[in-house]
Amino acid sequence: MFASHTYMGGDFVVGSHHLAREMNKLGHRVMHVSTPLSPFHALKWNNRDIQNRFRLWRGRARSLEEGPVNAVPMSLLPWEIAGPFYKKTKRNWMLPSLRGLMKQHGMENIDLLLMDQPRFVGLDQLLQPKRTVYRPTDIYSKMTGDPVVAQAEAELLGRVSALVSTSAPVHHELIAYNPQLPSMILENGVEYEHFSTPADEPEELKSIAGPRAIYVGAIDERLDVEGLARLAQNKPHISFVIVGPCPEAAARTFQGLTNVHLLGAKPYSRIPAFLQHSDVALLPLSHHPANAGRSPMKLYEYMAAGLPAVVTKTPELSRRDEQHLYFYHDLDDMAAQLERALSERSSREEVQRRAASQAWHSKAAQLLAFIDNL
Repeated sequence: MFASHTYMGGDFVVGSHHLAREMNKLGHRVMHVSTPLSPFHALKWNNRDIQNRFRLWRGRARSLEEGPVNAVPMSLLPWEIAGPFYKKTKRNWMLPSLRGLMKQHGMENIDLLLMDQPRFVGLDQLLQPKRTVYRPTDIYSKMTGDPVVAQAEAELLGRVSALVSTSAPVHHELIAYNPQLPSMILENGVEYEHFSTPADEPEELKSIAGPRAIYVGAIDERLDVEGLARLAQNKPHISFVIVGPCPEAAARTFQGLTNVHLLGAKPYSRIPAFLQHSDVALLPLSHHPANAGRSPMKLYEYMAAGLPAVVTKTPELSRRDEQHLYFYHDLDDMAAQLERALSERSSREEVQRRAASQAWHSKAAQLLAFIDNL
């Protein structure tokens, strides 16, 4: 069972989705459970994401193309209310009841519980799996600004079987809670065939002149929106393509920039086409504390599509010593690295070869081998 922060079937595809799929392909029975809904979430019914999660909950669970069981459960309280209670009582009222769901899918007993959502603290005690592995993908306490999350992580790390971190900063932050805990760093990977298989140029791109610099992903406080806007202003001959749900505040930042094209969210199935028909990829990170520990999947997705990437230099990303990543420190440097990436014109096949070794099936095999040896 994966106890994850992001449900399957939404705008974002995250590492737990890929690992669940790959373990299912290996013949394991897999259930993917994401952060529960609560009756309070109905107050946000106008939110499309909330609507999608309620639809999944009403279906109780479903398998995606004969893949893992995909479940969005229901709990009594959201974390915003349950968290303060947990802080005082160590009881988590956000935990959903999963026994009926598990029985329905023939999973009364859990061999392995993989948690990447610390707000599920206590689920391991409720389900009593043979092994529990905490697999954080970010420094959540800094990302959310919620000190109760740090308390939950400290409790989890006092009793789980192992820690598997997606980056060195995340590992350094959390292993301090229990230095003797078996642990490993396993970076996020890429669904290589999905991004490398040639795709036709999307209609949305045909009217956008090249060269095209593209960003795909969340547009939130972790993205340097201001820096991206200034870069576009300074490089009017380059078209900047942004794929992802764009909040109004971010859209206003790009107002008046005719070379910025906000295309909105696109299905995961169509993302490779947008990347393959661009010239360079972008990952401009803000100074948000959570960025230090990020292991962004999109870097290898960019590379699997054959794109070099212009990236904010962080200790984690520079540690990996990857080719075809153009690191920058400030706006002037970002502009220079963008021009360099466009002028060097790395062979798409060469860039793709570097990404192939990071395929998710390899990551799943490494993870299971580590757990088998605990």
